Formats: sequence, structure tokens, C-alpha cells
Amino acid sequence: MITPIDRLQFPARLIAPAVVASLLLVVAGTGIVAIAPLVAVMALLVLWSAPMERTAIALLAVSLLVDNPGERPMEDRWASPLLAPGELLYLNMKKFTGIEAFRFSLLEVTIALLLVVVLLRKAQHDPIDDPKRVGALPNPVRVAFGVFFAAILALEFWGLARGGDFRNSLWQIRQLFWLPVLGVVFGHAFKSATARLWLLRTVVGVAVVRALVGLYYYVAIARPSGVRPEYVTTHSDSILTVVAILVSAMALLSRPSRSHVLLNAVVQPVLFAALIVNDRRIAFVGLGGGIFAMILLAPARLQRIVRRVALASIPFVLVYTAVGWSSNATIFRPIATVRSVISQDDASSETRDIENYNLIKTLEMNPLFGSGFGHEYREVVAANRVDAIFAQYLYIGHNSVLWFLALGGWVGFTAVWLVFPVAVLIALRAFAQSHTAVDHTVAFGAIACVLAFIIQAWGDMGLQSWMGTFLVAAFTGATGALWTARDQSLPETA
Repeated sequence: MITPIDRLQFPARLIAPAVVASLLLVVAGTGIVAIAPLVAVMALLVLWSAPMERTAIALLAVSLLVDNPGERPMEDRWASPLLAPGELLYLNMKKFTGIEAFRFSLLEVTIALLLVVVLLRKAQHDPIDDPKRVGALPNPVRVAFGVFFAAILALEFWGLARGGDFRNSLWQIRQLFWLPVLGVVFGHAFKSATARLWLLRTVVGVAVVRALVGLYYYVAIARPSGVRPEYVTTHSDSILTVVAILVSAMALLSRPSRSHVLLNAVVQPVLFAALIVNDRRIAFVGLGGGIFAMILLAPARLQRIVRRVALASIPFVLVYTAVGWSSNATIFRPIATVRSVISQDDASSETRDIENYNLIKTLEMNPLFGSGFGHEYREVVAANRVDAIFAQYLYIGHNSVLWFLALGGWVGFTAVWLVFPVAVLIALRAFAQSHTAVDHTVAFGAIACVLAFIIQAWGDMGLQSWMGTFLVAAFTGATGALWTARDQSLPETA
């Protein structure tokens, strides 16, 4: 049996080498980078000694909360207090250390360490994460994640063997590489109902904070300056906000209580306001898909109520649509979004159509196995040239679904995409057999995440979204752990 003292022996041995390394870096004149070895050892001490559900929740909360500078939050017009820690977490460590080989971020180092901790604890039967509780991932999800990971590596080697660019392949592969790893970590972390409850609280809480920051930027920074921003936080916030709206509503439907009524009364206006001013039409498509899924999963009695409410609201919806169809007022932003989705006659949509055509033509060159990572897509028809401001634009398409289809071919695409229907099927089974509001909401959250993630992938580089990656991995891992705990015939896995 491993004791707390035994658990700390390995990281404690690293303190002396870390001190020596820091002193050498001080002598070398590296500045603040000199404390990096000591910080790394302290972080390892925390990760090694804390229960996985706590470190996983902390990682999820921080990664969702801070601004990812790569997504140009607030259009780079205003640096929120969340930007500086986001740069530290998301930017490559090469930018801080000057070491060329450090083409990875602190976030990726943390994820890798968490995976190592999970595997070592399971191998040593460490009691800190309660090995008596069944978990983590059921066989279908475990196999889907394994196939996903193997396909990503195979496409990397396939692309490089065909002369692909290694540095650009790292940019293409980044979030996809870590999605199954995060799924395993979160599956191990969210075994208990308490951990799954904190998952829901974290997602909704972070979504509200980011919504308030976005609304502050819109009201206090952008509008007084005469700026009507295209978005206020980031494109990925579309996924976070939609999922937070849906899981809050599902919590109320699963257990209509005063606390859940109060929760929705407080958070929904903030989240919907942020969704409107962020002005991403793909977010409303994801929200509509999630609401439709919620109605399908609702009890028959509730479905009848929904149908009656929907019928009664038709006159109001028609009037609202008629009045707001040609208006640019903020209150009619949802109507403008629906109009833009239906019409698709703006310059952006025309450019995307050209890009999609080029992606299809790229797929035709190698329909089975694709081009592999590290390759550009073929620009058969040139749209607006953006080389001057974004030289790498041919390495990633806005439509991530067609882009990955061109990159992986039908074989690679199928191997990777398999994880999404598997995750939904497990979530549906878990939803049907759960008996608590928390488990109902988590299972539905997995479905909502997958829907929002795939819609974002179709609309705007969703496969390169860290926020989407974390949400899908967290809810898929939590639902997998939930289902494994309810089906004793499924063996405990990593």
C-alpha cells in the first residue's frame, strides 16, 4: 500500500537537481526563466500528491477561463486580465526560454504529466483515487480513443513520408493529438458524482465569468470607442456558452427545484446576452441542435408541454421575425444570424464556398488516405489572398470537417471521427439509465458538447479549438466513467 510519504519520495528527489539547474540558469543570465526548474518540481509535487479529480478540475477551470492568445480574444483590441496567464499557459515555451526545441506549451506539459500520474497510480494501485470505485472508460470509448490516437500518429508519419512540413504539421495536429489523452485523464478523474457535479459547476461558472468579461468589453470598451466588434471574446466561446446554457436548462428539467430555477434565472440572461453580442451565427445553430436534442430526450409529459408552448409562441416569433428581419439592432441579432445562415450571400460565405471546393479537389487526389499532416490543401480556385498577413493559411481550412477529410482521406477520417458517434451512444445509454439530476445533466452535456463541437468544426476551424477539445474530452470522460460505474460487466480501464 502506498502512503502519502511514499508518494512524495519521487518528486522530492528532484528538488536538489532543480535548485542546481536554477542556479546554472541564473549564472547564464536567463532572467525569470531561471526559476522554471523549481516551479516545475513544485507543480509535480502538487500533481503527485493531490487526488486526480481536484487537479483535473483545476486544469479544466484554468484552461477554459484564461484567454488563448492564438484566438485573438476581443479582436486584439483590449487585453483583459485573463490574457497574461493565458499567454503563459498556451504559448510555446520557446517564446519564454528562447530554446528552439521547446515548441510546446506549459498546458501540454501539464497534460502529459497528468497522464503519467494516472498510469503510475493505476499500475501501483495507489489508493488516493479510490481504486474500489469502478472506472474509467468503457471499452467502446477506450477503443475509439485508441483508434483516434493511432490514426493521428499514422497520418503524421504518412504526411512526413510524403514530404510534409514538420513544423506546420505540429500546428495542424496539436489539439487532435491531446484530445484522447485528455479523455483518459478526465475519465479517471470524474469517477464520483461529486467530481461530476464540480465538472458542471466549473463549466457554467467559467462560462458566466467569460460572458461578463465579454459584455464588459462590448459595453465599456468597444461601443464608447465607436467600434462594433465582429466578436467580443473568441470563436471558441460559442461552444462553451452553448454548452453552459444547455446543461443549466437540463439541470432544471431533470430536477425542478428552487436552486435550479434560481440558477437559470441568474445565468441564462448573462449567457444569452454574451451569445448575442459575440455574434457567431454558428453558435445559434449549435444551440438549436442542442435544444432539439433536449426535446427528444425529455419525458413524454414534458414534450407535450414543449409542443404546446411552441405552438402558443408562434405568433410572437412571427412578429419578432417580421419586425427584426431587416433591422441591425442588437435585440434582433438572433434574427440577423438566422438570415445570414439561410441566405449565405455575404462575401465570407462566398469565400468559404471557394475554400470548400478546393478542399474537395484536394481529397480527390488521394481519396483513401489523404495527404497526411504537413501538407497544404490545393488552391484550385483562388479566393482573396491573405498570404501577406497569414502565410500558413493553406495548412488549415475553415471547414475543419472537409479539411480533415482532405488530409486523412476516407480511411483516416473514419478512424478519427469514430469517437464522436461512440461518445453520443454511450451518453444516450447513460442518460437513459441515470437516476440523478447530476448524471442526467452530465450525460446530456456530452451530447451537447459533441453537437456544438462538430458544428463549430464544420463552420470555423473547430478542430483547432482548445476550448472545444477540453469540453468534449471532459464530458466524454465523465460520461464514460459514469457508464462504466453503472455497467459492472465493462472492465475497469485506463
